[in-house]
Amino acid sequence: MPTLYHYFDCPYCFRVRAFLVEREVAYSSNLVDRGAPPPELFSLNPLGKLPIWVTDKGRPIFGSRTIIRFVDAIAPGTPLVPADPLQAARVSMTEDLIDEALLPALIRLDREVGGKTADQWDLKVYRQETAKIQAMLEVFEQLLGGRQWLVGDALSPADLALTQPLTILERFGLDLSAQPGLADLAERLSKRGSIIAARRPPGSQASPTA
Repeated sequence: MPTLYHYFDCPYCFRVRAFLVEREVAYSSNLVDRGAPPPELFSLNPLGKLPIWVTDKGRPIFGSRTIIRFVDAIAPGTPLVPADPLQAARVSMTEDLIDEALLPALIRLDREVGGKTADQWDLKVYRQETAKIQAMLEVFEQLLGGRQWLVGDALSPADLALTQPLTILERFGLDLSAQPGLADLAERLSKRGSIIAARRPPGSQASPTA
């Protein structure tokens, strides 16, 4: 059986877990403690990052997007990545927006103000990063364009990638009141079985299935 090395609190690992449930792929879960990485980590991924997927033949594949596309291509059933090349490209571009703009701003914001009361926040950093986040939220609202999903007419890896970032906005006094389409997407995703399974605490996530 394949093995997934992952952190519980990592947005990239989260999207892989949700994807695996969506595609009904069984796997062995190797939940890693950030303070005690496994000795084989760098032999599996020279970058030392998770998630890592180790195939049933022992071949490591790393990077959330690479793992998702690999498993999506070989798993039975209907792929989540659209077959149409243009739609597939739009999924990848949307993931780029999440990974290169939205998530970095959220991570910087969390590092600067996380765990502090509002009166302890660095207001300059807060204003800079929240402005970037609000701009990106408006981009995703435009991408939805009144549809249910970010790309095409079905759930894709782009929607799964956006799920976790949307859930932490309230930590920083942000919401989706100005993006009703995104608010609806976030609500529907929060009730989806794959998302609920991916959010289960450590100890209750072994080999999830839909």
